Amino acid sequence: MRKVIVGVLAAVLVGIGAMVFFRPGSHGRSLLRRRGDLLARRLRYWSGRWQGVSYRLAGRHPDPDVIDDVLRDRIRSSIGSLEKRLDLPAIRVVVDEHTARLHGVVTNSAQANGIERAVAAVPGVRGEETFLHVGFRAGDTRPSEGRHPRPSAALRELRGAAVGAGITEEEADVVLRTVLGTLGQRVPAAEWDQVKAHLPVDVRGLIDQPRTSGALTSKMRTVAEFVAEVLTATSIDPALAEPVIEAIVGAVCRLVPEEVADVSAVLPPELRQLRHSHVAT
Repeated sequence: MRKVIVGVLAAVLVGIGAMVFFRPGSHGRSLLRRRGDLLARRLRYWSGRWQGVSYRLAGRHPDPDVIDDVLRDRIRSSIGSLEKRLDLPAIRVVVDEHTARLHGVVTNSAQANGIERAVAAVPGVRGEETFLHVGFRAGDTRPSEGRHPRPSAALRELRGAAVGAGITEEEADVVLRTVLGTLGQRVPAAEWDQVKAHLPVDVRGLIDQPRTSGALTSKMRTVAEFVAEVLTATSIDPALAEPVIEAIVGAVCRLVPEEVADVSAVLPPELRQLRHSHVAT
C-alpha cells in the first residue's frame, strides 16, 4: 500500500511539474514548439527526398506547381549535398510565391554562384533573392570545425542582449547577422564603416553587407518592415522579433556611443523610435 501511495504522489508531482514547465508562454512550451517544428521539417525533407527518388526511378519530373512549403523542401534537398561537399553551414531557404530567398555564409563568390544555379534549376523556382555573406570571418565556423572560438566581449554583449530578449543561444548568431545586416543596408556606407571601425573583427564579420542579387525589395523604412525582414531570414517566434531588434540595436549603441548621432541622422523617423534602442536623437 505504501508503494502505491508513493507512486501516486510521484505521478502527481510529475504532472504538476509538466503543467508548470509547459504552461503557455513558458520556455518549456517554446522549446516543445521548436522541437515539433524541427521534426515536421525533417519529415517534410525526407518525404521530398523519397518523392524525388520515385520520380527519377519512374522517369518523371517533379511538378513545378507545388505549394511554397513543398518547393522549399525540394530546394533544401537539392542543395544539401552541395553544402556538405563545400563544408558550409546550412543555407536558410524561404519561398514566397515560388521565389526563393537565400540567407547564409559561403567562402567565395564561386560557391555563391553554384548555390544560386542549383536553386534556379529546381523545378518550380521562378525567381531568386539571395543574401549570401561571402567570406568566413571570426565567429563563423564550418560544420567540420565544431565549436566556435572564444568570442570577443562585444560579441558576448550582443549575444546576451539577443538571448535576454527571449531567443535561444542557438538562434543568436543568425538573428544578430540578420538584424545588423538589415540595419546596415539602411545606413549609408560611410556611416556604417565608422560603426564597424569601433568593433572587433568577430562582430564586423556579422555586420558586413551580404552579397545580394535578384528582385530585391526597397529598403525598409518602418519597424514593421524591419520585423518582416528578420522573420523572413530566421525562425524565431514572431512575438519576439521587435523586442529582439530593440535589444540588439540598443547593444550596438552602447558599444559605439560616439556614432549614435550620425546613424540616427540618416535613419527614417520611425526607425529612430525603436524602444530601448538609444538610436533616437
